[in-house]
Amino acid sequence: MNGNGYRSSSGSGGFGIPPLYLYIGIGILAIIAVSLIGGLLSAGVQAYFAVAAGALLVLANLRDLLGGRAGMNSGAALMNTLVGAALIFFFLGSAFGWIWYIPALLLLIAAIPLGLRRAAVYTAYLDAARSMAVGVRRAVSGRTRLP
Repeated sequence: MNGNGYRSSSGSGGFGIPPLYLYIGIGILAIIAVSLIGGLLSAGVQAYFAVAAGALLVLANLRDLLGGRAGMNSGAALMNTLVGAALIFFFLGSAFGWIWYIPALLLLIAAIPLGLRRAAVYTAYLDAARSMAVGVRRAVSGRTRLP
C-alpha cells in the first residue's frame, strides 16, 4: 500500500490500477451489456422470425456453396445464401440500429440478378468487385502510382 488505497506497480501483487478506473471500466461494460440486452428485447417478433429464416437459408445453402459441387443449383444456392444473410442483417438493424439495414439492402440488390436468372450480370458484378479490390490492394501496398 502506498497510502492512496491501492498497491503500486512496484510492489508485489496487484496490477497497479486505481480502483476508480476499475469502477469506470465496470460501469462502461455494464452500460454496453444493458444496451445489447435492451436491443435484443426491443426487436420485434418479425425480426426474430427473419433471423431464424435467414439462419436456415444460410446453413442449408452454405454446404452447396462450399462443398465444391458447382452444379446447376450453385446460382440458386448463392442467391438463397445472400437473402439469408440479408435477413440476418435485417434482424441486427431492428435490434441495434438502422446502420445494419445498409448491408441487408446491398445483399438483396446483389441477389437480384440471380433471382432473375441473370448469372452473367452477377458475374460482371463479381468481376468488377474483384478488379476494384485488386486496384485498392495495389494502391495500398504501393505497387502502383495514383494519378
